[in-house]
Amino acid sequence: MSANSYGLAEWECMDLIRERSVGRLCIVDHGYPLAIPVNYTMAVIDGDNSIVVRTAPETMLGRYEGLGSFEVDDIDLAGGHAWSVIVRGNVRRVVGSHALPDPRPLLTEDRHQWMVLHKASVSGRRFVVEQASEGYFVDWQIAPV
Repeated sequence: MSANSYGLAEWECMDLIRERSVGRLCIVDHGYPLAIPVNYTMAVIDGDNSIVVRTAPETMLGRYEGLGSFEVDDIDLAGGHAWSVIVRGNVRRVVGSHALPDPRPLLTEDRHQWMVLHKASVSGRRFVVEQASEGYFVDWQIAPV
């Protein structure tokens, strides 16, 4: 199979993210990137879209603050299409009372630390997959920041 890829507008990326509830929040731990599967929701904070998650405060994610990214994708090889979105920004803990929406994590025990990824940039690609004699091939290109 081979694939043609097409860049997505920011509004389309955000619409695709809103349709899902599970993604990967990527942080840096001891100098290495780490992608953590999380339940999430969206919230408008200071006039811009942000990613909201809830975790346990003693976890690696619950203690983290700094640069991060968020990834969501959908791959349907049989249907011949896929998409991938990456949101980059800063991850911050939320302290005190707030009015953030609940992302409803699958694991709920001790999940009372709210985290927000404040969006700095968004990039996304849509892929159309076609049959080819060499098997699967996807050219995952990241749009410039």
